Amino acid sequence: MVSEFEEIGHSGGKITFRIKTDDKGYRSYQIGWSSSRPVPFVLIAVYALPQGVPVEDIQLGGIGQQLSPPPIPDCFTVFITSDSQGKFGHHCPNCNGYWRSGPKPAVCPYCATTAPSYNFLSEAQLRYVRHYCTVLSEALVSVDNGEVVIDMDEVADAVGKEGDKPAFYVSEQSQQRKFTCSACDEFNDILGRFGYCSLCGTRNDLSDFEGQTVPTIRGQLNSGNAPEDCVRDAVSSFDSFAAQYAKQLAEMVPLTERRKNRLLKQRFHNLEELRKTFREWFDIDVCAGMKDDECRSVALMFFRRHVYEHNGGEVDQKYLEDSGDTTVRLKQHIHETQQDAHSLLGSLVKMAHNIHGTFHELFPPIPEPIKAFEDEKARMAKYTRSGS
Repeated sequence: MVSEFEEIGHSGGKITFRIKTDDKGYRSYQIGWSSSRPVPFVLIAVYALPQGVPVEDIQLGGIGQQLSPPPIPDCFTVFITSDSQGKFGHHCPNCNGYWRSGPKPAVCPYCATTAPSYNFLSEAQLRYVRHYCTVLSEALVSVDNGEVVIDMDEVADAVGKEGDKPAFYVSEQSQQRKFTCSACDEFNDILGRFGYCSLCGTRNDLSDFEGQTVPTIRGQLNSGNAPEDCVRDAVSSFDSFAAQYAKQLAEMVPLTERRKNRLLKQRFHNLEELRKTFREWFDIDVCAGMKDDECRSVALMFFRRHVYEHNGGEVDQKYLEDSGDTTVRLKQHIHETQQDAHSLLGSLVKMAHNIHGTFHELFPPIPEPIKAFEDEKARMAKYTRSGS
């Protein structure tokens, strides 16, 4: 298991520039790549100016297929290989964030900036590109016929060792939250817990809430934990879930300073206020598809969260005034049933889907990787049925 912020070495290999000079003194070159290290690796390529500036991604085809022409004459073809886990580090030029994922990110997981993937090369990869272009430029000047090698095995072997590193040293770093996007199946390794998938731009909050938080609370309920504690934790988790989307909306939608401060600095302890804010400001219906009785029940649990969190379950005047609950009296110690808590969790999942779904209507994910994943699942399902 890789720890947080652990250095991950390069996958190694050797890049060979074969320089040839014809009878008229014209120099040409070929690029070869080889590796024998027993680790995963992925190979990508970019066009770069001789000064070492990446300018375009190269779509690598099969054997014998021609590469697309460079956008600018005299560009070098630069081959870049992954870390020793088959992943790539990336750096956002807009927010300065760092993460790891597959080879072709299109979205920053932190600020949602979209760009061609070569704009997201990590700082270590950019140093490598500059070194690569310098070595090739110098070889074309100084070598008539021969080979020049960039030894990435030397780089891979230097991980974790003391002393000077190679000038073109490349390594990456594990982050805090590794998740596979539920929409497109892309691997992401990000700082913090929540973010956008770097391939398709789908946020991971819903899959985290529905796939981890809610099952954990249900398991605690079924194991005998107090339903009151589970209600408190469920509402608190949903509050955090809603706050993540509020933060994104505050950053991505033009708003007055007052409204931005409301979204960023206050919590969502009152369901009716949450519904009104999201509906009137962003046309997000938090309780879409839910009956009035269900909405009232959830609203009551939002207020009871305060009682369980701050009063040990004892009703105070604030609860009576805020909730309008006439079934209990001041200082009464209140309880929930296991079924109450399970029902609340089901309602919170519906509400989470409503927020997530409408948010991505406002900020649609990139459809191509999602469709590719859906097509792959359909092919696998068809294969499984035909083989059974």
